[in-house]
Amino acid sequence: MTAAVIVGASHGGVQAAASLRQAGWQEPIVLLSAEADYPYHRPPLSKAYLAGEKDEEQLLLRAPDFYRDQGIDLRLSDAVSDIDLRQRTVSSASGVTSFSKLILATGSRARALPLAGADAANVFTLRSIGDARLLRNAMASASSVVVIGGGFIGLEFASTAIKNGLPVTVLETQSRLLSRSLPAVLADHLRDYHAAKGVQFRFGSQIEALDVENGAVKGVRLADGTTLVADLVLVGIGGQAEAGLAGSIGLDLVAGGIHVDGHGQTSAPDIYALGDVATFHNAYADAAMRLESVQNAVDQAKAAAAHIVGGNAPLTSVPWFWTDQYDLKVQMAGLGKAGCREVVRGDPSSGAFSVLQLDGERLLASYTVNRAADHMASRKLIGEGIALDLAQVTDISVPLLRAVKG
Repeated sequence: MTAAVIVGASHGGVQAAASLRQAGWQEPIVLLSAEADYPYHRPPLSKAYLAGEKDEEQLLLRAPDFYRDQGIDLRLSDAVSDIDLRQRTVSSASGVTSFSKLILATGSRARALPLAGADAANVFTLRSIGDARLLRNAMASASSVVVIGGGFIGLEFASTAIKNGLPVTVLETQSRLLSRSLPAVLADHLRDYHAAKGVQFRFGSQIEALDVENGAVKGVRLADGTTLVADLVLVGIGGQAEAGLAGSIGLDLVAGGIHVDGHGQTSAPDIYALGDVATFHNAYADAAMRLESVQNAVDQAKAAAAHIVGGNAPLTSVPWFWTDQYDLKVQMAGLGKAGCREVVRGDPSSGAFSVLQLDGERLLASYTVNRAADHMASRKLIGEGIALDLAQVTDISVPLLRAVKG
């Protein structure tokens, strides 16, 4: 059998299947999903889905008929238990499937809170539609919410909970929000915006224990002796790559993920990996890293599919991300580095501004709030390495694409 077998049916896995067909792959495609649900968009889970603004049908990545029409054998509730590289087979709940090409798009899992009581009925993480269903049901009867972790998932959930009328306290171990992801001026803007909506923040917080009664958390006890009453706790402390299966069969692992080249190839012939689980050398950071974003998963899927059918163009796209919180659309492009120059374009108090990080005259990264045009311009400027006229960059009357040298 000359099938392409794809393990994982989220954004990257589905895109890989679609891109293989679009690129002319004529052999069978088997798409294995451990989940029972048709593949769905994950970003709306923390926002529109929890808020009741989108139903589950609206979350679907593709209509169910798409898989049949494209000759993609989508197998739901079909978790993979083993891969035999010598026999070139995958063992899953449905049996043993042979492959000629194998794509691992296994994603990441929520990092668990290492405390007793973290498995209580009212302690949640948010990675899957199953998580979101449980969380939405719990929100209907909750009266006090504690969010552990001031990252994107935690803040997106906090904004949704506040809009639903729930009091929210966010606990963050660092001295500010998103210290590894956002410039301080933008992180502080988000903090102040959330605070104005009613979110309480506790920075530098260390959790000593979860107080549990009858299988449910009643309070979160901090190291300073404070106990926060809570009947709903969301844990958002990052993710871990689902790379255990890859490691067990001897694939090279780097920085917690499966090591791949610019085409998505692993250390084993005909085995590819992409998305959250893949570690690759990112030219924009000049470092090996994993990127957890829809854009990265989709772009890596396209690159891997193209290589499988004979192409030779490696991944070169500019990394970009986004988060929606209340009426703020925060968009990020590129990857900054320590010591780079920061320029603020626009007035943060206006609710629309950009923070640009530069190395000399070249843009490394941009972080925009309600300035979509700046975001789109930044992706082009970063990707093409265009030198900027620094005298014009801060003038918001000049479109960013025109603030270039010469």
